[in-house]
Amino acid sequence: MPPIVGSLSTYFGERPLEMRFWDADEERLDLFDRFARLCFTFNKCGHGLISTTDPDEAVEGASRVILAIGENCARKYLSGQGSLMGHGEKDEVLIRRTTSQVTEKADVEASVFSMIDVEPTRPDWVQVDWPEPDERELMAFPHQVLRFLSGGEYPHAFLREYLDFPLKGWLARGR
Repeated sequence: MPPIVGSLSTYFGERPLEMRFWDADEERLDLFDRFARLCFTFNKCGHGLISTTDPDEAVEGASRVILAIGENCARKYLSGQGSLMGHGEKDEVLIRRTTSQVTEKADVEASVFSMIDVEPTRPDWVQVDWPEPDERELMAFPHQVLRFLSGGEYPHAFLREYLDFPLKGWLARGR
């Protein structure tokens, strides 16, 4: 989620974006909703945001879908769907199953930008090879977000990291 928030916060297209965030983990969704709103306000980009734990609501009517589904989200989503998960089922398998189910809910014409290594399921699919985050950084980032939200630090350096992220080129190319 950090690369997505950073990229969207530094994207200034013809008009502000209207977007929806989805995560099956309500606590993480709330954290990134608040973080995205802070970054949008900080950068004065004016994007609209709705956050939901309902994937149908998240992709309904969307012309573009950004995929960044992790293990925790996949497990919570699949268990909430009543899906059986075998003991020891690999994280990649869970993520692929979740990705497949969520993208099936999107309009067939929707363009997909994927930050996870999954098989493309539609013609307008952009796959970005994103390096796996360092485990320590991954564990520390929610604490960093809380520092940003409390006003203890400003997100200048964070936002600068994503000025040239490929997501912005995908957004700019239009339909």
